[in-house]
Amino acid sequence: MTPDTRETRRAPRRTKPSTPAAGPASARATGPAAAPDTPETRPLRLRTALYECALTTGTLFAVVTAARWMGLPDSPLASVLSTPESRLAAMALMVGMIVTAVLGPAMRRGTAGHLNPAVTLALWLLRVFPGRAVAPFVAAQLTGSLAGVALARLVWGDPATRVGYAALAPSPDWGTGAVFLAEAGCMTAIMLIVAIAIARPRLAGFLPLLIGASVAAVIYCFGPLSGGGVNPARQLGPALLSGRTDLLWLYLTAPVAGALLAAGISAALRPPGTHGTPEAAPASPAADVPVR
Repeated sequence: MTPDTRETRRAPRRTKPSTPAAGPASARATGPAAAPDTPETRPLRLRTALYECALTTGTLFAVVTAARWMGLPDSPLASVLSTPESRLAAMALMVGMIVTAVLGPAMRRGTAGHLNPAVTLALWLLRVFPGRAVAPFVAAQLTGSLAGVALARLVWGDPATRVGYAALAPSPDWGTGAVFLAEAGCMTAIMLIVAIAIARPRLAGFLPLLIGASVAAVIYCFGPLSGGGVNPARQLGPALLSGRTDLLWLYLTAPVAGALLAAGISAALRPPGTHGTPEAAPASPAADVPVR
């Protein structure tokens, strides 16, 4: 007997890969820091941390340099920036422009550019930065803070010392509690802007300008009051080299507290069902956000 049926071969059905839910919980860190942890990718991650260190070094060098040329009476800029308000505005504008200039290329290239340990921590808590890269980035930022101030001392010598290496100090009328709340609150506001941008990709193109403007506004509005640092790396190097370490603990912890608060608010407002991990979610440009 011969069978009256023939064996047929069917091509395997093609299925589309599932896409994780959009939103802040499903955004993934971009760049080498998000690569799998293997012996082949570790050198790439190390180069990214070194790049972060170099960016922080350059930023702190620029801050001390600006303070040197704007804050001393014998400076050529002293006649132009003759009032504390004008010097503060110039410093705020300069730092805001640095943040914007660093963030733009960082987003396009998918590299580093946080410049701020509190930002790195917050991005991890927002699930847009891998946890294994947090410690190397924080170490790179703090090292860059010390290196930038030391470089300014080497280049400018005594004038850098005379401006206290641009170390932050609160107003005499402000107590420790008020300074802590101001620094933490400003950090919370900035990171909530970041979280909103993560959830709304249409804002990604405006993110460098938004963050740069926010940082400049904090410096101008809160600089004479709380110091307007909102960045542990901004104060570590200047405080240690100038010896002004009495409130260093505050400038180190307040931005971190603000980052934790922003992450908590974002998690509380996150729609149900959007939980994810940095390694398993689509890329987000907000993983490369720098804040002073």
